[in-house]
Amino acid sequence: MSDQQSIRQLKEGDAVLGFLLAQEAAYKISAKGSEYLELKLADASGDLKAFLWDVRAIEGDMEAIRADAFLWVKGSVTSYNGRLQLKLDKVRFAADAEVGDFSRFFPVSARPVPEMLEELDGLLASVKDPWIGRLLSDLFVADAELRAAFAQAPAAKSMHHVCLGGLLEHTLSVAGMAEHACGHYGNLNRDLVLAGVLLHDVGKTAELSYQRSFGYTDAGNLLGHIAMEAEWISRAAGRIPGFPEELRLQILHIVLSHHGRLEFGSPVLPKTPEALLVHYLDDLDGKLEVMFRAQRDETGGGAWSPFSRALERMIYRRRWSAVGDVEN
Repeated sequence: MSDQQSIRQLKEGDAVLGFLLAQEAAYKISAKGSEYLELKLADASGDLKAFLWDVRAIEGDMEAIRADAFLWVKGSVTSYNGRLQLKLDKVRFAADAEVGDFSRFFPVSARPVPEMLEELDGLLASVKDPWIGRLLSDLFVADAELRAAFAQAPAAKSMHHVCLGGLLEHTLSVAGMAEHACGHYGNLNRDLVLAGVLLHDVGKTAELSYQRSFGYTDAGNLLGHIAMEAEWISRAAGRIPGFPEELRLQILHIVLSHHGRLEFGSPVLPKTPEALLVHYLDDLDGKLEVMFRAQRDETGGGAWSPFSRALERMIYRRRWSAVGDVEN
């Protein structure tokens, strides 16, 4: 790209020349019977569909043009059905050494990781229940590998908080709302709620792959994060002598039911106040992040975002900031 202009900055008619990461790559056959290359190209700011209509313009090995590969591309920005896309003239594989700094290709949380880890440690230190405190400490402090992965993983492949550090950012956001809810509803067990919040998505550290691009691991596809984290929690509780079975069941119930509905992947519905709260706060935080992101995204222009598959609607972008004042 010219001067490494970010994808978010591109406008219709702009020339494109430089390195991008291929998140998806597929050779297809057009209605006229000719072979073409369809890609989803990305940098840290976003992604765009891209098309090379004449595969003879590929320089070098065609087999090297694949998902998770860096590519050098030349082309221009066009528009189709109100969405920007790239019309490519040339494509070739680019070695990692040629690309240089990887950080500009991967979205990262707006919050610094050390700051978020400090907040996490503050939450862990605030737990009064000794059993819950020991369980969380064993997982998030003593297990250095899990702690590092928890600080790096995204919260999802494509739905919400899709960035490095997104899982920790999302978890802390839900925890912040949970603190207010526990102060409002006096009958909630605050430490049990916090345990559910911190553990409800911890399995995503192994469900998702995020070293090169955001996707699913083999274990993630076969088992899913809910099954994996339920096993981890049971195993960790089993290593603590005398860990109460009732507490293990209640923590597992929050984790297993946090998607809220059977058709959304939870094997059980929320059946305790703490489980119900964690489900709704998790759902709320994810959906609000999608809405805020849609309002910031200027793709297509105008008052409405493109259709959001995550929310099954378009998002109204105009923000009311003061009497008589509307922000576009």
